[in-house]
Amino acid sequence: MEFELSKIDAAVEQLDWAIRLFLDHKAYVPVIGLAAAAEEILGKAVPGRSAFEALKAKLTGDFGLSEKQLNDDYLNKAKNWLKHWDGKPATAKIRLELDEEALQYIVRALTNLAIHDGSQPSQGPRFWEWMSKNRLDLQST
Repeated sequence: MEFELSKIDAAVEQLDWAIRLFLDHKAYVPVIGLAAAAEEILGKAVPGRSAFEALKAKLTGDFGLSEKQLNDDYLNKAKNWLKHWDGKPATAKIRLELDEEALQYIVRALTNLAIHDGSQPSQGPRFWEWMSKNRLDLQST
């Protein structure tokens, strides 16, 4: 069965499923993969205005980190470790707060989608409701 699918439509579907997996299953590893893919695609649709670009500008200035260090050690560490083979033994491990990593990729992707066209995926309202009940620490006052 053949379908026509735009990159944006694919990203929105990945984001929707990432939110479902986050809220309903706490399946953080696949959430990171799906949400990070959506975040990247949607970020490319809003060049220079993406959540990643804003974070990069803010955090390099505030903490004096190079863009590479910020990307490699903080903003994309989880995504890159899960997505790319780094030549280390297959038994090598990483220490991550998977729920926090999953959360930030979802928020970055949602932000990029809102910047792109002002929309949100079908699971977006449910996610923001969860955020308002469970993560008040991340809400601006």
